[in-house]
Amino acid sequence: MSEKELGRRRFLRSTATAGVGIAGGIAATGTATANTDEIRVYSNSNYWEYQVHTATGYDDLEKGGQANRDDDILGVGKDFVDGQVSDGGVDNYWMDSDDSITQINVTYNDYGWLTIDVTTANLKAAVSVERDGNPDWPGYDYTIDISGQVQPHDEYFDPGQDEIQNGDAGPFVGTVDPGDIDAVWRTGVPTRVFIEDPNSPGLGLTISLPD
Repeated sequence: MSEKELGRRRFLRSTATAGVGIAGGIAATGTATANTDEIRVYSNSNYWEYQVHTATGYDDLEKGGQANRDDDILGVGKDFVDGQVSDGGVDNYWMDSDDSITQINVTYNDYGWLTIDVTTANLKAAVSVERDGNPDWPGYDYTIDISGQVQPHDEYFDPGQDEIQNGDAGPFVGTVDPGDIDAVWRTGVPTRVFIEDPNSPGLGLTISLPD
């Protein structure tokens, strides 16, 4: 691993509890079961780093057979994955079916950090997308598939730049610029996140999540 890559990984780990601030994460509920739900990360473009956070729940996250020594399970409760993936690479992890995804952090090379929060606010459930404030690089184009219905957020939705396709079925598609926040209200959970490679339209990072 190069010094540049190592530095980025240290920075990304330091953002483990960072978020958009719309609201706190959703707590897990239910009865503990075996780790049967898969988190799958795939790149068909360049070098990406990522974190996927879960609610501190019943069982520690586990690395799957496609995750390697550069991919870790971190946190006091072993409740988030921290990894990297390059063109053609696949990582996978296993989580308890009673746990829930609360946050995803992604960076492409040195282009800045993208944070996706799965939150509740005023008894309403939301998914928000935030780009850090680094103005030296462009924003990210994203597509987020969400189970259930999806509606524009009252404050953090830019018509013309953000879009909910297929009526209220989704996906949630948009562009988040440096320092910007996008969000939608939801009745379900994110099931797939695609972040487009800024240098290779149509290619990028895909994170598949349990529904």
